[in-house]
Amino acid sequence: MEWILIIIWLLIINGGLGGQYILNWMGNQPDFTGGKKIDISPGVMTWWRELSKLAWAVVAVTIEVIRGKEIKYLWPGFLSLSTIIICAFTGVIENIGFFYLPRYYSPHIYAPYVNVYLAFLPFFGKILFNAPIRKEHWIGITLVIIGLAIPHLPRFFSNSQSHAVFDSTAIIWILVINGCLLSQQVLNNKTVQTALPGVGPNALVVWREIWKMIFISTAIFIMPVIGNLLHANMPTSVDKKEFETRILAKTDEHKKDVLLNYYSLQEDEYVLRKNISENDEFAIKEIIKETEYNRFFALFEGNILPNNWLPILFVIAAGLTGYIYSFGFFKLSRFAAHFWVPYTNVYLALLPFIMILFGREVTGYQIAGAVTTTAGLMVGVMDYSKNKVVEIKKKYE
Repeated sequence: MEWILIIIWLLIINGGLGGQYILNWMGNQPDFTGGKKIDISPGVMTWWRELSKLAWAVVAVTIEVIRGKEIKYLWPGFLSLSTIIICAFTGVIENIGFFYLPRYYSPHIYAPYVNVYLAFLPFFGKILFNAPIRKEHWIGITLVIIGLAIPHLPRFFSNSQSHAVFDSTAIIWILVINGCLLSQQVLNNKTVQTALPGVGPNALVVWREIWKMIFISTAIFIMPVIGNLLHANMPTSVDKKEFETRILAKTDEHKKDVLLNYYSLQEDEYVLRKNISENDEFAIKEIIKETEYNRFFALFEGNILPNNWLPILFVIAAGLTGYIYSFGFFKLSRFAAHFWVPYTNVYLALLPFIMILFGREVTGYQIAGAVTTTAGLMVGVMDYSKNKVVEIKKKYE
């Protein structure tokens, strides 16, 4: 019976995660948002996503209370709450990255990379929970890693720069997201293990979303202020090529003329002239801010109430799928993460085929990788009839 429950929730989580990737991507594509430029920052999109998740979780908890659940079972305890707070912090960082990457890449391109952390879960499961590492798991995870690598083999056998998949910013985000996701899975186990008796998944989701809203709201308020104090959008000097490609190329002719009144080319750099008035400083910062030149502070720019609401509708829908899979993650987190988390990612094998339906280019290597990944996931769960599913021992048993 436990295996039937796990398999059902794995299917639900796969649907929720797969839907999340597609909705995040659609919300960042002008083709689906009225053809207008996406002028909503990843930080603002994250704010709306977490608000949506919190709303759905509150509805679920309210229904539980109406049906007779005692209020005391909504409090997880300080020990469990401490892991929830850490999860909320890393979750906000991870979600900002998940709204940055789909602006520039199809999900079937970047999604496999942000899940490399799965290969490290068995070690953490063994260290933290003394969870056994099965032979079938090693065979399966080896096939998964091979499958994730296959789509990108062409660029390793060619010296052409055209085969480069990610820029440096994308690579940094991929590394950051892997670290965040790894911590999420490990801490989810700890959250459930240390929660007070009777506390269910909905209560845990609500607490995490409350803290995520606190973190993202603080960031959206503070980061632009810090960026302004540091003159992040008014650099004193910029490399010639960088200034022309990342600033001038992204502005209209009038704004180019305005900027060139304040920046002059000196050898290989554009240098800001001295003694700039406050009004001129404001004009420069506004123009450069629109180009998203400073990629870090651009993550948090913009108003909560955007001019174009269509991207936000996709984000709100992503919040619903996000609530569903978060509930599922807490539901299954009473088992060691490496037993089941790798199999929440079967949707990775399906993404190339889904993106074909959206008219995106999909290579034979990507399809071969999808097949190999699926085979690895299947091998990893083939021994279910010979292995009893053992729950992690809870602190308050």
